[in-house]
Amino acid sequence: MSRTIRESLAVWPEGVIARHLTKAAEITGDPTITVDVTETGDKVRAACRGCGADHLNSIAYSRMTVEPWAQDHAESCRALPRPEGS
Repeated sequence: MSRTIRESLAVWPEGVIARHLTKAAEITGDPTITVDVTETGDKVRAACRGCGADHLNSIAYSRMTVEPWAQDHAESCRALPRPEGS
């Protein structure tokens, strides 16, 4: 297992129920560039920490629609997060 993958597994932010490593994370070795899936009540959201894209669903079984979006997005997203202070 690569260092990038091990680090992305280490600590998940509170509320994250699934995490997908993006293509940008693989290329740069930055384990913080992920698509995180969170669940709040009946709402499930996937948010990319690279490009900022997100997908929200608040219907029954919403996790079944958000998870595939998160996986697909992570597999192709090469966007880098904006540097802090920019």
